Formats: sequence, structure tokens, C-alpha cells
Amino acid sequence: MALTDSVPVDAWTFRRFGLTPAKLARRVADRGAPRVFCVSIPKAGTHLLERALCLHPRLYRKLLPTVSEENIDRWGGFGPLLSKVGPGEVVTSHLRFSPAYPDVLARSGVSGVFLVRDPHDIVVSQVHYVAKRADHRLHGVFSEQEDARAKLRLAIGGSADANAPSIGDRLDFFAGWLDAGCLVVRFEDLVGPGGGGDARRQRDAIASLYRHVGLPLDERGVASICERLFSSDSPTFRKGSIGGWRGTFDTELEALFDEVVGDRALPYGYGNAHGGSPPTGPEPASGPNP
Repeated sequence: MALTDSVPVDAWTFRRFGLTPAKLARRVADRGAPRVFCVSIPKAGTHLLERALCLHPRLYRKLLPTVSEENIDRWGGFGPLLSKVGPGEVVTSHLRFSPAYPDVLARSGVSGVFLVRDPHDIVVSQVHYVAKRADHRLHGVFSEQEDARAKLRLAIGGSADANAPSIGDRLDFFAGWLDAGCLVVRFEDLVGPGGGGDARRQRDAIASLYRHVGLPLDERGVASICERLFSSDSPTFRKGSIGGWRGTFDTELEALFDEVVGDRALPYGYGNAHGGSPPTGPEPASGPNP
């Protein structure tokens, strides 16, 4: 799928890609702006993180599709990709972790940010997203399920025949990013009151994010970003809220989730179906681990 297939033509699109007059001027003159690489599990809130960054006048999304295992070879691998990230550019990805990546990231001078989210909400968001995207590779197998509960069972447990990983496997694929020198940001902190979160935690998350990328903000700057952050402008926006899974899971689905995930959500700071949101682990917006 080409990038242009899923990008609406509106004011936010011009701003996020740095195509407004003000951002175009900065792209030419501002050679000292940070370079940022973002990674998240699919449906963890990628566009919320992108928006949080691209609302800053010095940052914009690089004109690339979301990077993943399926397309990383297009740029010759992770190192060559990072070498192509210019000043002020933000790259978004669903790139599974590889042990070689932390050293490559550290040498590149690019700031890494890893967005995490309660995996219960990830599977609910996945079901809705795949159902409405006929071009998604799993659309067919999800459409074949008899009802919404069956779709959720598939999202939780996966299917080897359909090459659909379970939510537990997806957590494993990305867990290495927790200790890769990235800033770890929680969706639940970033979304703020508009998505059922807390205003103070949102302000703290935004302040930590901008300190990490080298653009510290004063209180007024943080407030300005927070006021404009929660939005339906994203092409993949549905609800963008915290804990929506609780109105969807029944006891059978909770038991299946616990069986499939086990303790694999704990490194991310989340519990099982009986723990769930809010996070039970490390403090939000944790810096690179030593």
C-alpha cells in the first residue's frame, strides 16, 4: 500500500509532513533540528505519538510509509534507513526488535522513542482496524470469523495458518525496544483527558518526550502541545481512549488473554486481564535504560 493511499489531503497532512510555508522554510535553514525514530506495536497509538512530535514547528514526518519488517529492506536495512533521516524528520515504525538495533541507533545520533499501550486495548483496536481495511493482509481471515467475539479470540490467540501472531508473540517481538536506549512513552499518559487519561501525566509525558529529543519546552509550550494533541485527524483514528477493552471482554476472553500472554506484559508495565489498565509497572515516559 502506498503512503498516499491512506493519507487524507487536509491541513494536518500538510503540517505533519512539513509542507506548510513555515515548516518548509525551517527545513531549509534549520540544520540542527533533532532526528527522531519512533517504534510501536501496531495499534498502540502510533499516530498519537507522531502528532505529539509534529505539532512542534521544528519537527515533521519524513515522507515515508510506516517502517516494518515487510519493507525495511527497501532502504537497505536499519542503519541505512537512519542515515537517511534528516534534521527535523520523524520516522514512524512497527519494526520488530533485533539485537543489533541498539548499537545502530546509538551510533546514528537519532533519538529513539518506544510507545507502549495496554495490550488488551491493542487487540480491540486491531479488530476494528482490520475489519474496515479491505487492503489489510489479515482482512480476509478476520472477516471469516462468525462474530465480534471470534474476531477478538483470533486477535488474542493468533493463527499459524493465517500467519497472524498472537498478542503474546507481538509483545515478544517488540520487548527488546524496552532496553534499547529509547524513551519509553505510555499511550495512557500521552492521550490525556480527551482519551480518558490524566492531564498531569500528559504534561509530564510531553515534557519528557521533548527533553529526550533535545527540544525542552517550558510550561507554556507543553500546555500548547497538550491542548492540540487529542484529535481525530489521524487516518487510523477510532476512539483513542483508555480501557475500552473492559466493555468488550467477557470472562472467557479474559481467561484466553491471560493464558496467551502469561507474564509477557509485565516488562511493559501492564498486568493480566484482572490487572489491565492503568499501568502497574514503571513510571511513565521512562528514559533510556543504562
